Amino acid sequence: MYQYTRCGLDNVWLKNGFELHKSGQDTGLSIHNLDGLHRAIALTIIHSPQPITGQEFRFIRIELDLSQKFLGNLMDKSDQSIAKWEKGEQAIPRLADKAIRDLYSESIGEGVIAGLLSQMAQLDREVHEHSLELEEVKGEWQASA
Repeated sequence: MYQYTRCGLDNVWLKNGFELHKSGQDTGLSIHNLDGLHRAIALTIIHSPQPITGQEFRFIRIELDLSQKFLGNLMDKSDQSIAKWEKGEQAIPRLADKAIRDLYSESIGEGVIAGLLSQMAQLDREVHEHSLELEEVKGEWQASA
């Protein structure tokens, strides 16, 4: 197994899906489907019943492509607060833990709001695709068969 620390987490071990390449004294790493691996890591983190760790919080924030400053503004916190959470210098508040999990879920279309929006879009399509066909028969309008 290979300990994959390049993602910023100390507890990720890969059984397969990678290749190590030796070039002289250097060893290179190729990950098959890196985006898929990072998605799997993120999903494991957000679905874990354990409180999120600082490293995990940072991983998810980076996967969301958000800066500490922007995420801090979203959560009404300073970028320094976010940095302290990520470094493990301060405990991550429960609401921030829940918020980062929900943000990631929404970003991949698995959140409650994303599901609701998808259902609403489907209903909207059905309403617009549904047509009433009418015909006049003997001076009276009726639904056609």
